[in-house]
Amino acid sequence: MREGISAFLEEKQGLSVNSKQSYKYDLEQFLDLIGERISETSLKIYQAQLSQFKISAQKRKVSACNQFLYFLYQKGKIDTFYRLELPKQAEKKQVQSELLDLSSFWQKSAYPEGRLLALLIVELGLLPSEILALKTSDVNLDFQVLRVNKASQQRILSLPTNLLAELEPLMGQVYLFEKAGKPYSRQWAFRQLEAFLKEKGFSDLSAQGLREQFILRQIEEKVDLYEIAKKLGLKTVMTLEKYR
Repeated sequence: MREGISAFLEEKQGLSVNSKQSYKYDLEQFLDLIGERISETSLKIYQAQLSQFKISAQKRKVSACNQFLYFLYQKGKIDTFYRLELPKQAEKKQVQSELLDLSSFWQKSAYPEGRLLALLIVELGLLPSEILALKTSDVNLDFQVLRVNKASQQRILSLPTNLLAELEPLMGQVYLFEKAGKPYSRQWAFRQLEAFLKEKGFSDLSAQGLREQFILRQIEEKVDLYEIAKKLGLKTVMTLEKYR
């Protein structure tokens, strides 16, 4: 199926190099999600994923995929001419995410655990579940790196210098967040985080919102989407497309 992309692009006359690259990127992303077998089900899954992109990106991707699907149908590569439609929510006004001033997070708090949870999310883009699974053996203060193990995946993240002093007092424990050598539950973490955010005047924020702040800061620093996806442990940049 992937070789069909090259054949498809060869038949597209008058396209600039950048346009061809855009088509190639969108179609490879399309096949990454649906696999090598096109069906009504796989297309519905892809179509549902489109809702997280900007409307302009949704329209571009739908157009590219429909042209490609028609090409495959014409060449006898698929028996049915499938056609994608824009998700219904595509016409809804999308709210632009805002980069927030979270400098108050570095100030003292009555909820130190919630504070550290928030800092680890904002500075490293970690999920609460990943943070709770962190052991002190995963932290190397000398080399300023943190190892995150999740399923069969392992990623190494650089620790900002300002986080070292926050982590150093915990190095005698087994887990970064623990009670009697056992990690705390997600419910505990969310309660601590909620209390801290309320204290700092950000009660409308959540762990997900803090993770988005990490993404926005990375984009502000001109970090490539693929690099951001790698830091977050994402397999593709699909969920980051809306930040382009």
